[in-house]
Amino acid sequence: MGYGPLARRAARAESGEMRRTWSRLRSLLGKIGLWLLALVFWVGFIPPTASPGPGAARPSVPHGATSAGGLLAPHTLSPGAQAALIVGSMSLDDKLGQMMIFQFTDSVYTPDQAALVRPFHPGGVILYDYAMGSARQVRDLLAAGQSDSPIPMFTFIDLEGGGVDRLQKYLGARMSAPAMAATGDPAVARREGAKVAKDMLSFGLNADLAPDVDVKLVDGPNQFGRTFGTTPAPVSQFAGAWLGGLQSGGVVGTLKHFPGLGDATTDAHEELPVITRSRAEIEATELAPYRQLIASGQAQMIMSTDVLMPALDPNNAAEISKPIITGILRDELHFDGVAITDALYMKGIADHYLFAQAAVLAIEAGNDMIMAPYIPEQMTETVNGLKRAIASGELPMAQVDASVRRILALKIRYHLIPPLEDGRKLTPGALPPSARLGGGDAVIPGRDAL
Repeated sequence: MGYGPLARRAARAESGEMRRTWSRLRSLLGKIGLWLLALVFWVGFIPPTASPGPGAARPSVPHGATSAGGLLAPHTLSPGAQAALIVGSMSLDDKLGQMMIFQFTDSVYTPDQAALVRPFHPGGVILYDYAMGSARQVRDLLAAGQSDSPIPMFTFIDLEGGGVDRLQKYLGARMSAPAMAATGDPAVARREGAKVAKDMLSFGLNADLAPDVDVKLVDGPNQFGRTFGTTPAPVSQFAGAWLGGLQSGGVVGTLKHFPGLGDATTDAHEELPVITRSRAEIEATELAPYRQLIASGQAQMIMSTDVLMPALDPNNAAEISKPIITGILRDELHFDGVAITDALYMKGIADHYLFAQAAVLAIEAGNDMIMAPYIPEQMTETVNGLKRAIASGELPMAQVDASVRRILALKIRYHLIPPLEDGRKLTPGALPPSARLGGGDAVIPGRDAL
C-alpha cells in the first residue's frame, strides 16, 4: 500500500510524537478511503492556483507557513482539507450537532445546561443578558460548556457597540456604528474592532454577531444607533475596517442582517417585516456591502434574518428561503463561508412554524447553522427532523457534509481546533486552554482559503 517505507523514513527522521501523529493520520485516512490519500499529497505539494476573483484580497503568506502563521511540514493541509478529513470520520449525530447554535438560559452550568451540550456536541452557543451573571460566572459557564464539548464550540454574543453590547455592564460603553462613521476615519473603526476582540477573548468568547451592515433607508426600529450609513459606501468601508480589527484579533465576525433590514419599518422580533423594494434596488443597495466584503475575503460568517422581500422570494422569509440563501448568497455572491440563521423563535417565523420545522427549512435553504434552541427537546426534534429530511432525499447528505466542512474549517482557521499535524485528538483534554476558552490569533484569510 506504500505506507511501510514512508513510515520507516518518518520514524528515523522525526520524534516519537511525529510517529504517533502519522499513525493517527494514517488511521483516519484508512477510514475515509485511499482516494483521499491522493488529495492529501496533492494539496500539500501543489500550490493553489485558483483565482480569488475580482477584488479579492489574498494575504501574504511566507514560504513554509499557513495564513494562520505557523510553520508547516511539507504534507500540511489547508483548513478546508483538514476539515474534510475530520468530517469523513464523524457520525451523523455529531455532524448535525455541529449545525446547531444553542443558548444557555442560566448563568451557572447546571445539569439542565449540561443536557444541552453533552448529548448533542453542538457547534456553538450564544449568551444573552439573562445568562450573563458576574464576569467570573460568564467565564466559568463557557469554560464548563467547552469542557463537555469534544469539538470546541463557537461562543457568541451580540457586540456591535453603542446600545448593542453584552459586555457593557462589565467594561463600560463603546462607540456606536454611527459614531465611528461620523469620525470619517476607518482607522477608528478598526481600533474599536480590535478592542472588542481583546475584550471578548478575555471572557472566553470567540464569535461576534456583528457588524451590522444594513444600509439605513428609513428610521425603523432595527436601524437606530446601529448602522454605519445611509448608502453602501460608508457601510462597506467602516464595517470592513471594524471587521478587520475584530478578526485580526482572533474573533470571528458575522455580517448581518442578510439580505438587509435597512428599509424595515417593523421590528423583526415582533412581526415579519415586509420590504417591497425592487430586485434592482436591493441589488444596488442592500446587497452591496455583502458583495464587497465577500469579494475582499473578509466575510467569514453571515447571518440571515426574518424579512420577506417579495422581489427575491414572494413566499418565504429570507432565512428559510432557498432562492435567497442558495440562489443569492451562495450562487450569486459566491459566499462559501458559514451561513447562520437569526433566532428561529422570533415572531415572523414562530407564528407559522414549530422550531424544528423552521430549522429543517433553514438548513434545506442552504444555511450551515441554526439558532438558537434552548431546551433539549428542541434540539432532539431538530436532529430528528434533519434525519428525516436526509432519509427522504430533501436534504442531500453532501450538503450536510459541506456545511460541517465549512464550520470546522473556520474553527481550524481561528485556532479553536488544532491542526491535524499537531497529532492531538479532538477531545477537550487534548486542546490548549486558549482553544477551549476563546481562540487565538488569526489573520483575515482570502476568499479561496475558505
